[in-house]
Amino acid sequence: MEVSGEAVKKSRSRANLPDYGYPVEDRAVLVDKATTVNERLTLKYGPARWSSKDPMSMLVDIILSHRTRDAQTAAAYAALKARYATWEDLRDAPTADVEATIAGVTWPEQKAPRLQAIMRKITADQGNLNLDFLKEWPVEQGVEYLSRFEGVGPKTRACVLLFSCRKPILPVDTHVHRVSIRLGLLGPKVSAEAAHDLLQALLPDAAQAIYNFHRGLLRHGQQVCVYERPRCQQCILRDLCDYYQKKVLPQATPARG
Repeated sequence: MEVSGEAVKKSRSRANLPDYGYPVEDRAVLVDKATTVNERLTLKYGPARWSSKDPMSMLVDIILSHRTRDAQTAAAYAALKARYATWEDLRDAPTADVEATIAGVTWPEQKAPRLQAIMRKITADQGNLNLDFLKEWPVEQGVEYLSRFEGVGPKTRACVLLFSCRKPILPVDTHVHRVSIRLGLLGPKVSAEAAHDLLQALLPDAAQAIYNFHRGLLRHGQQVCVYERPRCQQCILRDLCDYYQKKVLPQATPARG
């Protein structure tokens, strides 16, 4: 899906970009860089594909994924679906049984009671465990609702609203955060939590473009711009990357005597 020129123009024309610690005149440069990064990574990794999970299922999946590898998350989610016919069954099950079912994830002793507590609160609010109404709500209202639940932070809220509801909101995980700092889209001291709004202000107000950016930086962080010893020679963003230009290239260039 292509992003319309009007959406890009709308993003670039924003006068209320947050304070990045850069001069005002440099902010348009950040928007242009983010646009180019998104275009290149979308070509490399392909457009992000939408999930078929409903919002309640996505919320479960994302909570399981905290500090956990994808394979272990997928296995735990599949185990829950195999053991419990409905999310209501999981909500009402003995917590020890839920914990045993998701034993492969990080901190199952925290995630099992947290999942059940969230489910009980949703049931008290809504009368059921159907969060499909989030698809119809504005982004801000969905964020406010999900913020009520302990353990549901900015990344989790954004994942549910983007992946399942197709709302234009950016999740920032550890890979997106790291790659954005290396590229110079964020300052080196910007936290992951602050990065959500700062990075989104550089992107078009279009869910597919935001999803492409998230997925592209995620994949790039997993495969090329890894935590230790980034594979800069394989990177298609070297000419845009502050880390490469300032730290890698000078070391690779022989000094002139």
